[in-house]
Amino acid sequence: MVEPLSAEASGKSRNENLPAWEMEVPGAESTEPSSTTVNLPVVSADPVSTTNTLFIPLVSRQVQLSTRLGFGQTQGTITRYPEIESLRAGWYLNWSANLVPVRPAGMEYAQMIRLHQDLECPNGTNPDRIVCPYTVPYSYTYRPSATEIAANAAANPGSLWLLGNEMDRMDWFGSQQDEMLPELYAVAYHELYTLIKDADPVAKVAIGGIVQPTPLRLEYLTKVWDTYQLLYGVAMPVDVWNTHAFILREKLDEWGASIPPGSTAIVGEYDFGPLPHPQHIDMTIFDKQIRDFRRWMKERGQQEKPLIITEYGVLYHNWMLGIPDEDSQTPINFMLDTFDYFLNTADCSLGYTADDCRLVQRWVWFSLDYKIDFNKYHYLFDPDTLEITATGKAFREYSLQHMSQLSKKPY
Repeated sequence: MVEPLSAEASGKSRNENLPAWEMEVPGAESTEPSSTTVNLPVVSADPVSTTNTLFIPLVSRQVQLSTRLGFGQTQGTITRYPEIESLRAGWYLNWSANLVPVRPAGMEYAQMIRLHQDLECPNGTNPDRIVCPYTVPYSYTYRPSATEIAANAAANPGSLWLLGNEMDRMDWFGSQQDEMLPELYAVAYHELYTLIKDADPVAKVAIGGIVQPTPLRLEYLTKVWDTYQLLYGVAMPVDVWNTHAFILREKLDEWGASIPPGSTAIVGEYDFGPLPHPQHIDMTIFDKQIRDFRRWMKERGQQEKPLIITEYGVLYHNWMLGIPDEDSQTPINFMLDTFDYFLNTADCSLGYTADDCRLVQRWVWFSLDYKIDFNKYHYLFDPDTLEITATGKAFREYSLQHMSQLSKKPY
């Protein structure tokens, strides 16, 4: 997610209803968090899942779904929306893990473990790692607990597990994702991967999604990859590669994606200057990021692995994009353009050959129902009225019109 937009950066005062930009994606709190402490070497990297006797045919409610196409759900339970099944989406996540996930029409539910490196102050209260440093020796906490994770995995064989969410995202005041130094994330990944696979050998385990595949974020992943090899003597075992695909400015301690933990950089790939920032929905930049991530995978012998996008969308308000407030079609067009991109863009020099060389196998739109702070045209259902939005109708129409392609199991 993005960090708070200051009044100075926006050119507007706070009393003009500026976005708070302080979202923490909801995740179920565990009553039994687990914690691990480790000592780590420093690893450098180059920058850049009544019996009846009358016999009659059984009729299943399960319908054909768009297996590739999904969404992120944030408000309450997914079944609160009467028309949810009409989207015919194939999968969803809610930034949590569940023993008995709700699966309308047989949708797949992606399990997610939340984690965070331990700090000398409460998480999310201070991003200054001099004033609020990491605990020494380095340690981390995750939820659900190890016992709950094992039970969830055993009860839901073959599920997709996402280990963390935006670990490359520094805390902001009052807001957090899963901040963790890359060297420590390698240890956390090993522990959680082993825990899940012991409980369910057929589980599909993915890394947590980085904010965006820019050089700084790929440097973060390189440190993770190299540390894992150093500590365990083998290549990091990843069943499914994963990234988020936002396009956000990268400046230390400023709104946007900021700088990954452990990096000494001040500015990253994107410093777009004064608002507006139409680059946030630029398809040329979007394509470059996906190709850069696929290239990073190929360089590490991971080309023949699936790549999924578990969060992306239109966060910026229309005025930040430089378009009229009443323009709902531009955000919708971006969504549809990305759907076309994922479904049709193939490159056998980089893509997954088992999926006709497509660069991306599955994706999740943000969001189903997060109404606060971000672009008012991005959500598919209004969480207050429970009604489908114009964006939701466009999502549904695309799903139905491309069902023959979207329903193909990509891996």
